[in-house]
Amino acid sequence: MAAAGRKSGREKPARGASRGNGGEAAKQPQRRHSVQSVARAFDVINVLKDASGPMSALEISRATGLDRTVVHRLLRSICEEGMAVEERGTFRLGPEPVLLAHRYLDNLLVRRLALPYLVDLQTNVVGDLPNTVSLSIPVRDVVTVIERIWTPTAPLGVVLDVGDTVAIDRTAAGRALLPYYPVTEVEELLGDERFAAVAETLEEVRAADGIGIAHGEVHRGVDGVAAAIRSRRSQPIAAIVVSGPDLGDEVAYDSALAGHLRRAADAVGQSIP
Repeated sequence: MAAAGRKSGREKPARGASRGNGGEAAKQPQRRHSVQSVARAFDVINVLKDASGPMSALEISRATGLDRTVVHRLLRSICEEGMAVEERGTFRLGPEPVLLAHRYLDNLLVRRLALPYLVDLQTNVVGDLPNTVSLSIPVRDVVTVIERIWTPTAPLGVVLDVGDTVAIDRTAAGRALLPYYPVTEVEELLGDERFAAVAETLEEVRAADGIGIAHGEVHRGVDGVAAAIRSRRSQPIAAIVVSGPDLGDEVAYDSALAGHLRRAADAVGQSIP
């Protein structure tokens, strides 16, 4: 084409393992029109992005399927641009992506439009309950938090951080959005097994007009209710989410909370071309 205490719910490949179906060779059919050196540089950056700690050039080579000499050349260029930094022979993501991410968020129309509705939901619907109101957007096979508001009663362990990611089919936000993707795209994102596991749920979400729910799949005891924000052309753009440990009967497609979220999401979507 949204996760607590800086932990990501995304299923990451083990360090040294290739993403997807097997390194560079598996990616070639999708890259007939790309510039090879640029595509390879992003392979390296994406491996560093998903890594749990600094990685050696050999580990990056194994994870990307690229020759180690090629990886060394790419790392030199990536480090010179601030996209990665070297620490005693290992590499991690650098500071430059932060500037890119903030510029992207600053220019993101849905974030500016949704913020007043998030504040209203937190003030007039959530109130003093220990819950969080957040806004998430889809990025390939994950959703990521781009804004969140919480009250002092919310346990810090369940407050979402901006930038936290969760597999798109495991969270209320992702489930609210997926029914509005082409079926072939959903199957490609999830793979056969995950698609089969969530297909019935996505039909329920569509019938509920884009309300997604989650029952502790990401964090035990923390539920979520989300409403998809769709543009005037019905494109899935983002999702407004209320999550927390005390949602009770509100975790339902036809709950009062779901209604509040649906109205807020519709109001935001009507302002997006």
